[in-house]
Amino acid sequence: MGEERKTAHVDVFYIDKFPITNSQYKKFIDATWTKEPFNWGEAQFNKPLQPVVGISWHDAVAYAKWTGKRLPKETEWEKAARGTDGREYPWGNVQPDNTKAVYNLDPTTGAPAPVGNRSPFGRYDMAGNVWEWCEDWYEEGKSRVVRGVSWVNHHYILRSAYRRCSYPEGKDNNVGFRCVKDVK
Repeated sequence: MGEERKTAHVDVFYIDKFPITNSQYKKFIDATWTKEPFNWGEAQFNKPLQPVVGISWHDAVAYAKWTGKRLPKETEWEKAARGTDGREYPWGNVQPDNTKAVYNLDPTTGAPAPVGNRSPFGRYDMAGNVWEWCEDWYEEGKSRVVRGVSWVNHHYILRSAYRRCSYPEGKDNNVGFRCVKDVK
């Protein structure tokens, strides 16, 4: 795990195949009367199969609870991205190109793509497209971990080990999420 490639134990878990899409989040909005995401009214961010963006960490947690799931721990997220062979990128050790990930788009005209780039465990968009909220604190009481890199970032940070943070109240147009479920 991480840039140092240290060994970490991860209990068995299920992780969503795709980041949560706008169409999935719309069901949550309708059922719970939750406020629409920050960028919901902008055409470049509200296509049904795009990952939902413009939601805070708290919004993501509420959605996960509504589905009977939770946000992934950082170790779980990285295991799903790297596989058991410690891949540099979710697709392997080959440098990224635009067939493998969505990245380096213009912040004023770009947007997340519909979900669809595969990782070793059959999970999609684990690098590029949107950052994904994780359960963990990055800096206790201040910021939460986000993983996966987004459509506005450069290729040199698309590695599965790369991590960043965002404020839990933040509602950015490049941060989404996926959920996990414990195996009992």
